[in-house]
Amino acid sequence: MAYSLLQRVMSMYEKTILKVSHVEESTNLLGPYNRFVIWVHGCCFDCDGCLAENTKNGTYEEINTDELAYRIANSTCEGVTISGGEPFLQAAGLLKLIREIREQRDIGVIIYSGFTLEELKQDDEKASLLPEIDVLIDGRYIKELDDNRAYVGSSNQIIHYLSSRYINIGKDYYAANKRRAEIKLTETQAILIGVPSHNVLKTWQEIKKKSGGMNNDF
Repeated sequence: MAYSLLQRVMSMYEKTILKVSHVEESTNLLGPYNRFVIWVHGCCFDCDGCLAENTKNGTYEEINTDELAYRIANSTCEGVTISGGEPFLQAAGLLKLIREIREQRDIGVIIYSGFTLEELKQDDEKASLLPEIDVLIDGRYIKELDDNRAYVGSSNQIIHYLSSRYINIGKDYYAANKRRAEIKLTETQAILIGVPSHNVLKTWQEIKKKSGGMNNDF
C-alpha cells in the first residue's frame, strides 16, 4: 500500500518537473516569428558529431511546469520551440506544460526530436504529445548527411506540419538557403544558438578549445 502511494507521488513529480539544460526567452533562429526556446536535458541517442552534447552530459535545472508555463504565457513570443536533448523522454511533462500555457493563451509549438514520427506513433506516451505540436522536425543527426541545409542538422531529418498553423509561413522560412546562428555572452560563458554553418561550427569549436569548455551550444 505504501509503495503504491510512493509510486503515485513519484509519477506526479515526473509529470510536473522538467529537467532543462537551457532556456532562451527570445530568438528567431529556431522557428517562425519570435520564439521562447527550451533545451531539455537527457538523451537516449549517441549521434556522432552531435552539436548539443552538453544537453546529455552537462548540468541541468529542474523547473516546475507551472512556473515555466507562466513565464512563456507572459512572454512576448509567438511560440515555443523545444529541443534537447530528447524532448520525448519527458513527453508527459511537456504535455502538461503545453496545455498549461494554452490555458492562458494561444501559442505555437515546434519540437525537434531524434525519434522519427513513425517511431513516436508506436509509443502511447510519446504519441500523446503529437496532437499538441504544430511542427515536428524528426530524425537522428547523421554526420555523413550534414549537407549544410538551414534549420536541420542532416538531410534525413524531415519537417512535418502536424497542424495548419505554420504551413504558409513555414514553407518560406524553412526553405532558407543559409544557416543562421548567434553567439550570446553571459558573465561566465558564451552560448551558441541555432544550427551553424560548417564554417561557423569550425570557428566555434576552436573557441571552445581555447576557453577550456566554458561554452555551450544548443
